[in-house]
Amino acid sequence: MSRIQALGLSAIALTAYTLHAPLLGAESSEGQPAQLETIVVTSPFRQNAEELIQPVDVLSGEALERQRQGTIGDALSERPGISNAGFGPGVGRPVIRGQSGARVQVLSNGLSTMDASSISADHAVAVDPLSAERIEVLKGPATLIYGGGASAGVVNVIDDRLPNMVTPGLRLRGDISRGDNADETNGALRAGYGIGSWQFGASYSRRDADNFEIPGPAERELHDEHAHDEEEEHEEHAHEAEESSGILDNSKLDTERFGASAAWVVDRGMLGAAVSHFTTNYGVPGHGHEEAHDEEEGEHDHEEEEHGHEEEAHGHDGVRIDLEQTRVDLRGLLYDPLPGFTRAETRIGVNDYEHREIEGSGEVGTIFDVDEREARIEMEHVPLGDWVGVAGTQLRQREFEAIGEEAFVPPTDTRAAGLFLVEGRDFGAHRLELGGRVDRTLHDPEGNQPGTDFTTWSVSAGTAFLISEHLHLRVNAQSAQRAPAIEEVYAFGPHIATSSFERGSLDIDAETANNIDVSLSRDEGRWTWELTAFYNRIDDYIFAEEVDEGLNADGSGTPASDGEADRVDEEGNFDPDGELLLLDYRQRDAELFGAEAQTRFAVLDAGDYGLGVRAFGDLVRGRLRDDDENLPRITPARVGIGADGRIGAVSLNLAYTRVTEQDRTAPLETSTPAHDLLSADIGYTLRTTAGEVTLYARGRNLLDETRRDATSFLKDVAPRPGRSLYLGLRFDFSGTAL
Repeated sequence: MSRIQALGLSAIALTAYTLHAPLLGAESSEGQPAQLETIVVTSPFRQNAEELIQPVDVLSGEALERQRQGTIGDALSERPGISNAGFGPGVGRPVIRGQSGARVQVLSNGLSTMDASSISADHAVAVDPLSAERIEVLKGPATLIYGGGASAGVVNVIDDRLPNMVTPGLRLRGDISRGDNADETNGALRAGYGIGSWQFGASYSRRDADNFEIPGPAERELHDEHAHDEEEEHEEHAHEAEESSGILDNSKLDTERFGASAAWVVDRGMLGAAVSHFTTNYGVPGHGHEEAHDEEEGEHDHEEEEHGHEEEAHGHDGVRIDLEQTRVDLRGLLYDPLPGFTRAETRIGVNDYEHREIEGSGEVGTIFDVDEREARIEMEHVPLGDWVGVAGTQLRQREFEAIGEEAFVPPTDTRAAGLFLVEGRDFGAHRLELGGRVDRTLHDPEGNQPGTDFTTWSVSAGTAFLISEHLHLRVNAQSAQRAPAIEEVYAFGPHIATSSFERGSLDIDAETANNIDVSLSRDEGRWTWELTAFYNRIDDYIFAEEVDEGLNADGSGTPASDGEADRVDEEGNFDPDGELLLLDYRQRDAELFGAEAQTRFAVLDAGDYGLGVRAFGDLVRGRLRDDDENLPRITPARVGIGADGRIGAVSLNLAYTRVTEQDRTAPLETSTPAHDLLSADIGYTLRTTAGEVTLYARGRNLLDETRRDATSFLKDVAPRPGRSLYLGLRFDFSGTAL
């Protein structure tokens, strides 16, 4: 792997502030619902909950233990404002307020996951939620320090590999569970040992499963006036669908991760290194690619985009993806590094990533290779009058290459550098924060394609008003520009996952998202609640749009516009009956808006006995502004209620969510029916002098309903798993008792 190039300024320290655990699902390790746990969250400032301005959701503690699942999208899918863009059980990418793909950054300890997940919907995110200490979600304007590419949000998966303190002695933590659906096995083990100024760590996790069971047939009957040749297609696959009813074919998976770390910690700071190796082999469920036409051919969005590599294109034996990543992370922290600065921190990540898409015949169809280096150098300055701030730089070099039949994007080197500054001050009980960032991105493709470069700007402002004790009004606004991704500029070729032939454009400009977020919350006491409304106006929104020219993909032929979307074959030749829809990346103005609400009430809090109830709801609407046309794959409205309690050593949790029908769809996109989700957990915790052991049972989708996610490309051919029951054991041993 190439060495990190040292660029730019020294800059700020990424510091931490404290905040009470999120209202929905927050509880202490004892299961107490009334007292919210204080946790540390990555952010530009050290603040307590009452001073917090940015919209941040944190999943940690008992709430994280309940939601741990094999993909990051699944783990967050029941949080307000967040859903999952699944591509079968092996893939799950978070959708924040209706957006995903390149507009949502998934981070590992503050740095990019450095994988290929944002390029294609069938590419797994190279991060392991089974080993996470906590998961932070930044929504809307809070994402400025990570650049305009995170205009929709940031998901930061944090572990404890590179701490800034030593915990003396040995600590062992583990979680092992077995599920009846697909004979699924999940296991994670983390070990830490601190001695003197040194803190060592090691971790291992594993997930494997056979084909998952589903309540009925994988492929659903469609009655869409836009679906072409529907009856013929369903007759062709009727026998196959009957045979596979109750089983999601080609959904087997096997994921493994292991890592080790060492950190040297002294009074002035710390220096540490960690290495991890992540592998996963999973199937892409679904049938022939023809079924994808009904949904994909009318879509006007490129936020994921579109880039799955479904097994549909390669026959009914199914495509499997074999992914491997080796990653090295470095962290350095120094207090009082220079006159005028109180703290400096550097994080560096170096990555070697490859995944192979293996066809049903066993042949390798396409290889995706990513070598990436990223660094963040950050510093916090001493107060300047009433202002305290942080400034920093973020540097990235990425070498991307795709080889094979889906290599519709040329090998491209991308270099990016960003500078940012965030300042804040108090006005009595109120607070104001201002921020700005500038980025420079250069794409250098191989061959005769010209290079492109973009300079993008982002600015934000946020205020927090203390209306009364523990009652806060927070207003955040941001204008953030996003540089186009390489496929939006250089794509030219067949993309089987979306049943399309994609054409990028050298004339694509940066898009600008203007976002405002307003929330009113009460964050302490027996009754806590939060109401949030947001509006995101995106100028020059980049998406894939149908073409009606009657020409071949290379522009040759005789124009013949007929009011119908053009279709081509895999070579790009115009064919009204062709398998692929011809799509161009274009720009139009769009908007997304919606609201989120959550509340919690402590019914009982009396020593060994406790009971809390909670509720949430969210909705989002996405459309193009010039003709009010819906954006595709938008999360439907949801409402949920739940209760959790404790009786001595026994903890219980019950949750019900109603997902409504999504019928506000893009042209030719299929709707998704409403469904109900019922989950339950029960645990018994035995506490000893060495730590604690918890035996637990979990039930997911207890009503065994067919669940089709509106955010998924495979919603019509691959529903979510059916009823799943788990038995597990979790332990946490630490200290001198070991």
